[in-house]
Amino acid sequence: MMDGFNLYREAKNYYNKLIPEKIEGLIILSLYQKYGENEFNEAQIIHIIETIFRDLGQESSRTENERNNNIILSLQDYFLWRDELSKLYHFKSYGLDFCRRINKRLHEGYSPATIKRWFDELYNTLQNLKNIDGGFSRWIVDYFEIKHTLLAEQIEILDQQVIESVKQFKKEIKADDEIKNIVQVLENIELRLELIKQQATELKKAFQTTYDIDDVLTEILQEYETELYLAEIQRVSRFNDNVRSQLEQVSKRIDKIKPRIREFIYDFNQRDFDRKTERFIYFLLNCSKNEKDSNLKKILSLPTGVPPKLIGESDQLPRFTLISLKEISPRLPIVISKRVVDDNKRLELVEKTRLWLLEKEKITYWTNLAIQGVYNEGMLDFSPFFFRILSEEKGNIAIGVKIANRVLKNSLNNKDFTVDIQQEIIRDKSFPNITLWKMKIWKI
Repeated sequence: MMDGFNLYREAKNYYNKLIPEKIEGLIILSLYQKYGENEFNEAQIIHIIETIFRDLGQESSRTENERNNNIILSLQDYFLWRDELSKLYHFKSYGLDFCRRINKRLHEGYSPATIKRWFDELYNTLQNLKNIDGGFSRWIVDYFEIKHTLLAEQIEILDQQVIESVKQFKKEIKADDEIKNIVQVLENIELRLELIKQQATELKKAFQTTYDIDDVLTEILQEYETELYLAEIQRVSRFNDNVRSQLEQVSKRIDKIKPRIREFIYDFNQRDFDRKTERFIYFLLNCSKNEKDSNLKKILSLPTGVPPKLIGESDQLPRFTLISLKEISPRLPIVISKRVVDDNKRLELVEKTRLWLLEKEKITYWTNLAIQGVYNEGMLDFSPFFFRILSEEKGNIAIGVKIANRVLKNSLNNKDFTVDIQQEIIRDKSFPNITLWKMKIWKI
């Protein structure tokens, strides 16, 4: 951000011109829909203005000419150019960008297959460029910068559809005057939410490639002087974490609203059944008659259209189905297969597991020691701490890099810490082939 520039102060002065009110915004979008980047005249603008005012139910007035002129003059500030010679209008760059972004958000859908292809392209190009000098920086500029905004928009579109379904649900449950249609509407909403959840699951599968990208970023952290790429690696990693978290939130939101829809449908059906039963009983009480038959015996005559129904018969006996007992032939003996244990392979797996657990314990121990050191001392000089790790772990650079990665990640994600990296090379005579940038972790 430029020094001395205050976005709030500047936006406060020009907000109504940069962000038009609803009627003016619809006029701009209608002009873009009809003419795009082509030219149009003042009469065509006025025709669209009058059409939109009629569509919105705005009454005509004696000051229509003044109103139209004021709108046209207002749109010329940021949205329209007027050629003084030809008297024709066309969109300014800001106006085109305004309309294109709204058109894109409302018109474009999302495709899990496309998302999967985009992430595969990001992963494959990163694999190809990671071993080339400057390849990671090239990947950031040529691939990640282009794709990551488009990918984030896909989740926003999906989330917006869920929000619209929730709004529709809240709107429909208040429509007491159209009770007959509510259940059908809510069932349609539930089906739509189910479809969106299915599409979210497909998108989540597409985003599985982000874990592969994270693995490549970890390799870059281990193999190169990562201080040059640290900020960009952190940015890509945060993006991957965010898209996975956002998809999880969409799924949870769907899971949360669906039981409420089903509960409302159940309650409505129950109330509707009770209402119909009550009306039917009142109908019977009000319209049934007490009459006498030929023997002068009083009988209850049901209303016309209600057929007599025999509720029960005392002479009707229950019917049982008798099944004869059959002999069950004995089952054939089952041949039990003998399990052969490969002792060498088992010992090998046990040893690998033991080494993996030992390495995990070491990484956890050193990470906790570093974090606790920052809390206790207020600062940790990480460079000598890293060489101390190498010394005590007998030069195991793989463990050292993993510990460094874990400490750095925890510190960057900790709001109480700040990381200071200076381009000053630190060496240790015990490890002449290893150099580090000077890095300190401070407690805020």
